[in-house]
This record gives sequence, C-alpha cells and structure tokens, in this order.
Amino acid sequence: MFKLVLPIVTLLLLACQPVTVQRHVEGPMPVSVRVDDAAYWLEEWHRAVALPDDQLQQALASREQEFEQDPDSRTRLRLAILLAQGPALVRDQPRALELLQGIDERRASKSAQALAALLEQVIAEQRWAADRISELKSKLDQSGTRVVELEQQLQELTNIEQSIKQRETPADRKEN
Repeated sequence: MFKLVLPIVTLLLLACQPVTVQRHVEGPMPVSVRVDDAAYWLEEWHRAVALPDDQLQQALASREQEFEQDPDSRTRLRLAILLAQGPALVRDQPRALELLQGIDERRASKSAQALAALLEQVIAEQRWAADRISELKSKLDQSGTRVVELEQQLQELTNIEQSIKQRETPADRKEN
C-alpha cells in the first residue's frame, strides 16, 4: 500500500508545477515546454538589478553579443531589462525603450509582452519623475534667490530706519 501511495503523491505534486506549453509559430515543430515563463522574466529582472559592478560590463557585452547573433524577442528583452533597470553604470533607458518597441508581438510570449509593456511604463514614469524633480529643483532655486533678494531688501529697510533714527534730534524723540 505504501509503495503505491508514494508514487501517486509524487505524481500529484509534479502535476501542480506551473508549465507553459507553446507551439512553434513556423509550423509543425515539436512542442516546447518552458517552466513558468513569467517566473523566468522576474528572475531575469532581479538578476539585472542585483549584478555586482565588476560583472556589469561583462554581462552587458554578453547580452549585446547574444542580441547581435539572434535578435529575437527573448534576447532583445534580456538586453532591454539590463539597459532599463540595471545599475547606473550600464543604464541606457532611451536605447532600452527602442529595443522594447522593436519586440515582435507575434513571436513573443504573453509574459514577455507584459514585461515589455511594464518596462516601457517604468521608463516613462522614471522620465516623468526626473523631469518633475528638475522642475521642482528649478523652482526651489528660484525661491532661494527670491528669499535672498527679500532678505537684502529687509536689511536695506532696516539700515534706512536706523539712519532716520540717528538723524532725529533728542527733541524730536521726546515728541514721539
């Protein structure tokens, strides 16, 4: 009995694993099985963000070479992830946006399309935030300049007031 239960439980647990089955677009090709495509892309994103500085240039060169050899949606997206969200040393968001917009939606998986759309949105939001920060810094600088001008005017008025008080005679002070 125990010998029969163990294989059944194992089979049930294996059946619960996420599997994406896709047919090749170019016709009667063998069915390819990929384990959880969305998890792969999330792991790829995490890997790009967490790369140490000493491996960044090597990873960028490797992904660029992969893309040049086979410019399909997968290699395009892998390079775009690194350029869009990688550390500042390799970040090139305009180029990443260009790569993302060139993804062939007919050949890319649904999760790759979703990630590309998400990356485009993240890049747009980061650009908006950077523009907003620049605008607010400019306004802050203008406000700082205005504060300095007002302080100078106040100081000048205070000096004029003191000058007037010094000119007044003691008799004028008694009348006030």
